[in-house]
Amino acid sequence: MLVFRSGESLLGSDFPTSNACLLLDVYMPGMSGIELCRSLAAAGRRLPTVLMSASDDELTRRVMCEAKTVASLFKPFDEKALLHAIRKALRKQSS
Repeated sequence: MLVFRSGESLLGSDFPTSNACLLLDVYMPGMSGIELCRSLAAAGRRLPTVLMSASDDELTRRVMCEAKTVASLFKPFDEKALLHAIRKALRKQSS
């Protein structure tokens, strides 16, 4: 597992693109998870992504849906839900 302090630090790194997925919070300091998804897509660096948020409101649900990620989770979520989302992301990458 790799952990990045910000979206900007992930973009500036040489992160793996095989057998990997991203776990992103929608509302991060600096670049949001949604902005990071868009930046990666624009650069052709596609990784299956799981978005998560503590804000379960109409706006957050809409932006999560528009981001077209593999899964969306609302905090608090349990380990089973997280593992299911990660497995789904890894299966999507291999197809």
